[in-house]
Amino acid sequence: MKMRVFDHERLVALNGSSIQSGRGQNLPAGRLPTSAQDRYWVSAHAVRDRDGQQEVRLCVVLDLFRGQTAWLDVSSEEFAAIPEIDVSADEWETAMCAGTPPVAP
Repeated sequence: MKMRVFDHERLVALNGSSIQSGRGQNLPAGRLPTSAQDRYWVSAHAVRDRDGQQEVRLCVVLDLFRGQTAWLDVSSEEFAAIPEIDVSADEWETAMCAGTPPVAP
């Protein structure tokens, strides 16, 4: 099974880009994981239009075993650059069952 997965360095970079671009969903400093993990999973995504520009809203699984997720808005180009890798069926199922957070107004 394939999933988009990235590391802590990319999470920090995507979040910084989201904040700098004024996108609606990103992780405030207190929500950004401080201990680096090797993997953050994209369990859902949706293409959106913001002021005539396409962006992608990601549901990022921050902690696989605690079911912690967050929304993160990124550009279409940033989304396309996130690698899609093979994961085990167990890993895929656990990431998908983490759920989605509420969307902030």
